[in-house]
Amino acid sequence: MATGIFVAFWVVLGFAIFFLAMWGGPRGARQALHIESTGSQRAVSLLVVVVFAFGLVIPALVLAFNGEHKASVAVGGLHLNAEQQKGRELFSRSCGVCHKLAATKSVGRIGPNLDVRLGNDIPAEAGRRELVLNAIAEGRARGLGQMPAQLYRGKEAEAIADFVAAVAGH
Repeated sequence: MATGIFVAFWVVLGFAIFFLAMWGGPRGARQALHIESTGSQRAVSLLVVVVFAFGLVIPALVLAFNGEHKASVAVGGLHLNAEQQKGRELFSRSCGVCHKLAATKSVGRIGPNLDVRLGNDIPAEAGRRELVLNAIAEGRARGLGQMPAQLYRGKEAEAIADFVAAVAGH
């Protein structure tokens, strides 16, 4: 809908410029305004007001319809709760550097790919959550990197575990 309104705005603006040019440019338009009746002057004034208002309304509508809070939408159309949204933010800040996870568009190569490791290998969300909580609490030292223990604690660790468990493999 916003695209149609945007296109309509530019079409109206194009016609306005075309008709202004056909009247003989700005000088011809000014002369026509002084010669024509007050009704024509009012029509031109109304047209200017409508174009100005249209220029204000279009951006306002675009902002209003795009202003919907989309932080709750994850990969695959999953809807995240507030705790999972916080977990996504925390994961992006610290964990995404090493781990790959499609839900955060992280491409870390040091730690395991969580979409494969958790999403495919562990079918139950509760199992994925426990594994992530354990990894955060105890740390890991496998492959090329080492995950520090206690990187997050308490509610933050639980938020990350809930987020990863919900989105891994989607």
